[in-house]
Formats: sequence, structure tokens, C-alpha cells
Amino acid sequence: MKKHLMLTACLLLTPYLATAANEPAATEKPMVHDGDASNTGINKRDRDDNTLTPMDQMNNPADLKITQEIRQALMKDEFSMDAKNIKVITRNGAVTLRGPVKTAAERESISALVKAMPGIKSIDNQLQVK
Repeated sequence: MKKHLMLTACLLLTPYLATAANEPAATEKPMVHDGDASNTGINKRDRDDNTLTPMDQMNNPADLKITQEIRQALMKDEFSMDAKNIKVITRNGAVTLRGPVKTAAERESISALVKAMPGIKSIDNQLQVK
């Protein structure tokens, strides 16, 4: 009898619980997007054949090693999350850095960090300060 009563109560409450689960809690703040969250403008720019993207990364061992070492150095240092997510593209020892960073100082720190690494022939620093 108790099982039957519990089952009936659950079935009656299910629609209310489903509705409550889909509604934000009273303490939640709505998400606010500043600008175009889809990065449409940046994506259009990246379609240009002259702009390097991660798909242009060379797969030879030397270039892969340079990119890996830059990534590891970015993760170890106290850079912003934006800086840790920049695009690093290496082609025949030439490194291209692209993406947003928080400050001009962070941009310069990343550039200096990369310049100090062995095996790099040139750096194209396209990092943009937000």
C-alpha cells in the first residue's frame, strides 16, 4: 500500500519537478554577452588565405616540438586564461602568435618568452590586447 501511494505521489509531482528544473534559480544571474559571442568577425578574417590558422601548423617533429614547448611555457607561467588559449602556429621555425590577451604587458611577456626559446627563426606576434 505504501509503495502504491509513493508511486502515485511521484507520478503526480513529475511535471512540476521538470518545470522547476528548467527555470533558473532566483539567485542565478542571467548570462550577459558583451559583443558577438560567436566571433563571426574574427572567423571571417580567418577565412582569408593569407591568415594562418592552427590548420597551417606543420607536422614535422621540429615544428611540433616548438609549438609544444611554447604551449607548456604558457601554461606554467602566470598568464591570463585568454593568453593560455592563444593560437600558436609553427611553420619551418617561424612562429605565429594569434589571439586576445588581457594587457600590452602580457603581450610583450609572451613575445619575450617565445624569443628566448631555441630553434625559432622568426616570430609574427599578432596578439591583440582586449
